[in-house]
Amino acid sequence: MIQVVSSALFALSSATCAGLSSAQTAMQPPAPAQNAVPAQRSRAANPANASRLQLEQYLDGLATQDEAARAATVAAIHTRAQAEARQAKVRAQVLSLIGALPQRTPLNAKFVGDAQADGFRIRKVIFESQPNFFVTALLYVPDGAAGSGKRAAIIISPGHAPSGKAGDAPIAAIFAKNGFIVLSYDPIGQGERLQYPDPAKPGASLAVRPTGEHGEASVQPMLIGDTFARYEIWDAMRGVDLLASLPEVDPHRIGALGCSGGGTITALTGALDTRIATIGTACYITSFDALLPALGPQDAEQSTPHFISSSLGFPDWIELAAPRPYAVLSTYSDMFPFAGARSTVIEARRFYSLFDPASAGTPVGGAAPSIPPTPTVPALNTDTTNAVSSQARLQWITGPGGHGALMPIMGNIVSFFLRNLEPGADADHPFLPAGEGPRAAMALIASVPKDAFQVTPTGQVATSYPDCATVYSLNKKRAARLIPAHRPLIAFDKLGPMIREAIGAEAKPSASKFDAAFLAAKSGPLDFPASGGLHLEADLAIPSSPGRHPAILMLVPNSIHGQDAIARANQAKFESLAARGNVVLALTPRPSPPGTDDMKAPLLGPFYLLSLRAHLVGRTLVGLRADDVIRAVDYLASRADVDPAHISAHASGHLGLVLLHAGVLDRRIRAIEVDHVLSSYRSLVDAPVPTGAPEDVIPGVLLHYDIPDLERALGARLKESDPLSGTDDLSQDSTPLSVISGASP
Repeated sequence: MIQVVSSALFALSSATCAGLSSAQTAMQPPAPAQNAVPAQRSRAANPANASRLQLEQYLDGLATQDEAARAATVAAIHTRAQAEARQAKVRAQVLSLIGALPQRTPLNAKFVGDAQADGFRIRKVIFESQPNFFVTALLYVPDGAAGSGKRAAIIISPGHAPSGKAGDAPIAAIFAKNGFIVLSYDPIGQGERLQYPDPAKPGASLAVRPTGEHGEASVQPMLIGDTFARYEIWDAMRGVDLLASLPEVDPHRIGALGCSGGGTITALTGALDTRIATIGTACYITSFDALLPALGPQDAEQSTPHFISSSLGFPDWIELAAPRPYAVLSTYSDMFPFAGARSTVIEARRFYSLFDPASAGTPVGGAAPSIPPTPTVPALNTDTTNAVSSQARLQWITGPGGHGALMPIMGNIVSFFLRNLEPGADADHPFLPAGEGPRAAMALIASVPKDAFQVTPTGQVATSYPDCATVYSLNKKRAARLIPAHRPLIAFDKLGPMIREAIGAEAKPSASKFDAAFLAAKSGPLDFPASGGLHLEADLAIPSSPGRHPAILMLVPNSIHGQDAIARANQAKFESLAARGNVVLALTPRPSPPGTDDMKAPLLGPFYLLSLRAHLVGRTLVGLRADDVIRAVDYLASRADVDPAHISAHASGHLGLVLLHAGVLDRRIRAIEVDHVLSSYRSLVDAPVPTGAPEDVIPGVLLHYDIPDLERALGARLKESDPLSGTDDLSQDSTPLSVISGASP
């Protein structure tokens, strides 16, 4: 999720990263696009988005079914042994879904400078989480740490702000003043670690912002069955390795803290790395039934394909950590719904109580526990009326404010970490800066030189180490190991089931039935029914002559009655094919009309978030649209004026790829004509900066088949022109169309 101005935990903005140290400058409001909630409301109010919203609701309905099944499974757990069995199963599932973690290699850590602040030093460090894959970080060391025995440490993961680790400086300083050694680092695509730096604008990204960087970096790993989360988690784990290697750190007392996007990294890493002794996850934990209708799926590492359809949910991140001390940190007006956080904590509390009875608390006055009303002030454990001891392993720390507004509850947060990582410390009286709000915390670093937060000579790994590894290059090497250079031929009878499973297609040829009136429809606009109670925009042309006629299905990205060049070209083609005596059906597959969404980056195109939503429940846009194609062929084959032995189909660009899949699944399509279609998923893996690719992405596709396998299976049925490589612009708006020339019968 995008970082917004209310984030007090990461209040130091990108302006500070550039060297501006005044609190006034650092707290300038972000651009309106940084706040996704108003954008979501505006999108919902736009009538052109009605079909897309209906498709989202359909997918959310699938999620609800999967989440209900998951909840029933967890509710049946009544013993610690059952809970531990669930943990083992879920941990294996998560690792399978995100992709196997890399092998440990030398960190090659180098300390390249330091600066003194009031009560602590800031040391610049750079290390390699994977060979030649550099992580820039800052180590905050309290004065007197050397020679005073081993200390507790905390790794802080920043939220989705361009500033990266620099945005953590005020809170890192608070923890350092409380005696903790703190490692704050730049996640991928943030701070000094841009993966797609704009050569024309130093310090800027071709992917615009951190969520754009993450989305772009996620496209290629998904093709080989991995996720971007794999890289984020591994960076954090290697940060723990670095802390554990320091002589002044007690490796058994390492905690993790993060907010927003950093809360995601903390939740995922804390669940999988048992060396993290204490975990604080802020402004991320909610529930899918609350998140999806309100805000929708967000960043790449927050939306693992098949996560919900594998009966996994937000509570699993907490429950995997049991019985380690865990604090869920929530704000009442967070864009990540507070109600979802409450329901998740309620479930997790019961799960935790099987390991730590104190986490359930004790009834007050003998009354059965209930859910208290949401308070308006900082509070603890408001998911239950039970009295929950501060010593309990699971704590819910809540307070007023919007996304990331953690300063009102910072005292409780620091106390939680002191209590669990510093036995004997006065956890009830932590150090807090004088004053209120983010500015008070920023005063702790006011004397620090502006260059103290920059680790690399140029301010970017990419320009300081031109031959460094990137997610793209690491994934390309991994693909070379996982995917054979020359794939053996796949038998046709095996390819069909393989495709169905990969794309999540459900429609079977000849399974759809239509009423007589719909089958007798005449020329003109057609409201075409799709699965899930949805409807598709379509136009039908019927020859005036009697008898059966050849039929042509045209897949079009939007209504042929539009005024843009693509719509006009498609209308001309539609009319030409009809004039030749064909029954012609021009159909816009789901979402129809396509509508719009918050575009994380122009490189990703307008279907990125919709793709994430589909992937969570085991579906893909390719699969949903292939189902639409098969239903459309059912319709044409059932009409009395169509010769079912002569049904062909035309499509371009993304829809051409859909048609290749549908053609293998449905042999009734006797001739297929496509143009400007991606030539291979392997070429997409090899592209340094894919453009407009999310519509085409099928998680794990290259583990099973590639586009040339579809082309071989279609054989003489296929006519293809102007194929595109992964390095071409695949975005819909730039896809040229083959127009009238070369039209089929």
